Amino acid sequence: MAPNYDLAVNLPLRLNAATLLNARLARTRVDADALAYPDLAGPLDVREAIARWLARASGHAEVDPALIALTIGARHALGLTLLQVAMPRNRVVLVEERTYHGFRTAARGMGIQCVDVAADEHGARPEALAQAARRHAAQVFYVQPTYQNPTTVTMPLARRQAIVATARELGLILIEGDVYSPLATFSGEALPSLASLAPERVFHAGGIGKILGPGLRVGWLLHPDRESHASTTALIQREQDGLPTLWPRVVARCMDDGSLDAHLQGLAGSMRERGRLARRIVGDDLVVNGACLHAWLPATDPVGVERRLLARGVRVARSSNFVSRPRRPRGVRLSLGAEEDIGRLEDALSIVAAAR
Repeated sequence: MAPNYDLAVNLPLRLNAATLLNARLARTRVDADALAYPDLAGPLDVREAIARWLARASGHAEVDPALIALTIGARHALGLTLLQVAMPRNRVVLVEERTYHGFRTAARGMGIQCVDVAADEHGARPEALAQAARRHAAQVFYVQPTYQNPTTVTMPLARRQAIVATARELGLILIEGDVYSPLATFSGEALPSLASLAPERVFHAGGIGKILGPGLRVGWLLHPDRESHASTTALIQREQDGLPTLWPRVVARCMDDGSLDAHLQGLAGSMRERGRLARRIVGDDLVVNGACLHAWLPATDPVGVERRLLARGVRVARSSNFVSRPRRPRGVRLSLGAEEDIGRLEDALSIVAAAR
């Protein structure tokens, strides 16, 4: 029987996350107010903690907590955004030509068409964005400027500014997927978020799934204005009269007392080491970037690579999930955090090197 290695799921290393959370959980005060129906946007003190943390950990300028709404993870935040910015319009959203499969799945489930925008080594190309927007009468662009999934690309400042300038010229709304930027910040690669460069037109979806663990289901959506924030809270009320608040309170405490920052420093250092290890084993053409949780392996026949890996006991994400059919993905994503044991990761990467 072949071994079973996981290079498919983008998980952060656990490190001491459980110990950290247990310690903060024991000191988290639950009063009578916490047992009532919560504010539809989430407790104000939690949103204030998130606002402070975003300002230092996620490339933001000053953040208004009144524009934040808690969500059940970043993917929930993306779905809420699609409901209010794409559904009422022409149901077309521009996306990077290879992008997060969860966004494509959510859009497809709502009957929204994803239209690809060509990219280069710096991310989506502004001229391609303008061309696609005009051709398809699109008004919304979903983009991941930091540690893009699946390609690992981080947009340099000049490209971010050019994307913002194009969006302003054409009146585009930007949906910024931003679950990885804290890893970049604590790896010494901080860059301003799109929300800080164009706060009037960016919906910023974030969460702690890629830095603490997806099981907590703690995310948030930062809005461009009060009107869109009110639309989100109305959607939340329609769904379930508010969201759970215990884990958000625990995470907020971790943000305020510095323990989340310390965890991130350790995680960023470990992921940088894993990226270097992966490149040594797989080859110099493997695309790694700082503390990114994943690497990108260029491949002319990614489906063939996936089949050979699966036959040898290594699971990777299906490359076709990241692209619009029948476009070819031209690569395979390798997740570097799911295998907690470094020896197992080395074994899996050695199989990749032999099977590519």
